[in-house]
Amino acid sequence: MAAALVDVLLATWNGERHLAALLDSLLAQTHPDLRVLVSDDGSTDGTRALLERYRPRFGGRLLLLPQRPAGRGGLGNFEYLMQASLDDAQAPWAMFCDQDDVWLPHKIAQTLAEMRRTEQGAEPGAPCLVHTDLRVVDEALAPIADSFVHYQHMDPAHCTPRDLLSMNQVTGCATMVNRSLLAMALPFPAEVVVHDWWCAVLSGSGRRAFVDVPTLLYRQHAVNQIGAHSRSLPQRVLRLLRNAPAVLRSAGAAGRNSYRQAQALEQRLRSLQRDASLAADYLAWRNQPLWQRIRTYRAYYPGSEMDRLLRCLLWPAPAQGKPPPHPDAAQAPQNPQG
Repeated sequence: MAAALVDVLLATWNGERHLAALLDSLLAQTHPDLRVLVSDDGSTDGTRALLERYRPRFGGRLLLLPQRPAGRGGLGNFEYLMQASLDDAQAPWAMFCDQDDVWLPHKIAQTLAEMRRTEQGAEPGAPCLVHTDLRVVDEALAPIADSFVHYQHMDPAHCTPRDLLSMNQVTGCATMVNRSLLAMALPFPAEVVVHDWWCAVLSGSGRRAFVDVPTLLYRQHAVNQIGAHSRSLPQRVLRLLRNAPAVLRSAGAAGRNSYRQAQALEQRLRSLQRDASLAADYLAWRNQPLWQRIRTYRAYYPGSEMDRLLRCLLWPAPAQGKPPPHPDAAQAPQNPQG
């Protein structure tokens, strides 16, 4: 059964309030061969004590990694976990795990079954990623939406590797990656926005599969780092009316971040002697003036017609192919992990 070992990469920070429900759901998984690697980012509540109380229940399958300097945030925490799993070289697959969600019992088994099918159809050593849908719930686990992807107006089953360069449609807590993708992803370039998006764009050089079934309860609360927000037209208009400057700043930051990450992708693929033509073509197109991009933006930007057009208008071409300075507003929150 060693070949079926799955590493669950759990990043924590002050997560005592919801962590027990998550750990209970991991213990209830139908796939028995899992190991939970935990990295805590300097919690000041009872998170570490709770983990210690649960450790005997996992029978040696819950490992707390040596604590690193605090304040690295979710991105640094997941990078540390990914490196630990890769260096340990026991588990062929790894799954990202947020401290405040609840996994449904067949989450690992369903995702792993699809991963095996995906790897069978890929070249040996290809980076592979499998992700699933989620159920959106409130803090008390009451239903908000049966399908996260429908709630967000996403179409991950049909999005292309080029689509992923502009818009992430892979949710980390619903994702499994193989060791080949872990090796390609590490170490993170400075331009990486979030760990799941970086893994998603790397999967474009291998295989990615979407399972159209919710495998976890995606808990929404006041301190979600990213979270799920309704993308219906009325809600989006309302957000614009409430704070148009913030919405426009966020849109501009998204454009700059996607450009920089595509640059990092091209460099990483070239360093690994893999085909980087998709990223290079995307960057060359982004460098064109608006009057040229306006003719072909539908081929490069996914989503609704409104989303595509807004990206074309609000994501300016970097001057001479160089990204503009990175504003503080574009920085992701340093905590929490969920």
